[in-house]
Amino acid sequence: MKADAVVLAGRYNDGKLKEVSGEALEANIKIAGKPMVQYVLDAVLKAKDVASVYLVGPSDELKAYEGPRVTVVQSGQDIMENIKRGIERCRTDFILVLTSDIPLITSSILDELMVRFEATGADFCYPVCYKEDVERKYPGSKRTYARVKEGTFTGGNVFFARKEVVENAWPFLTLMVRHRKSPVKMASFLGWSLLLKIALGRAGIEEIERRVSTLLGIVPRAIPGAPPEVGVDVDKPEDYELCSRVLSSLG
Repeated sequence: MKADAVVLAGRYNDGKLKEVSGEALEANIKIAGKPMVQYVLDAVLKAKDVASVYLVGPSDELKAYEGPRVTVVQSGQDIMENIKRGIERCRTDFILVLTSDIPLITSSILDELMVRFEATGADFCYPVCYKEDVERKYPGSKRTYARVKEGTFTGGNVFFARKEVVENAWPFLTLMVRHRKSPVKMASFLGWSLLLKIALGRAGIEEIERRVSTLLGIVPRAIPGAPPEVGVDVDKPEDYELCSRVLSSLG
């Protein structure tokens, strides 16, 4: 199974990360001597089943990354328009969407996730990481968590979809992206009863999936137990310091 990849790199450095870098674009902030987005591109390009890569962001800031398999796509007004622009360029039946702020990601992690994605047979997949896995491997990492029957999770920054159902899945995809750091908010459109169960940790993943399937007419699947690296993104100085230590130690 081959998939084109969309890497989102359109966010300007006008938030908390200004404290650690003067780069105009967050994707270009150097961590352990290399731009953050380069780590993601390296992982994607080395992954076994990725065909072409569409890097979405300001073309003048990202043109240096273009190559035989990497095409820069000019960004739009917001993250959802950026995703749409990237997906429209994809030519494979399957699409992998990643943010550019997960520098700990590796090709082997993506290979593992792609195998798990394909095995579900689902239309849309979203990896989630166990809190204990994140805290065990990256102590001190502060993430947003939600509790369900199966455990306490943080959302990943990777999405997987069949291109033919993207249009039907668009409302769900929009919700996932806009609220990817708050799994509870991602479930808010499911109804107050289910939302309350989620808030109390009494809802199960399958129950949430069934509700999404009923609402959108697609087959969604969460991928629990995803590697912590997909959940550790860099959006504040503490994340920058953590990833700097980890990546510097790898040489």
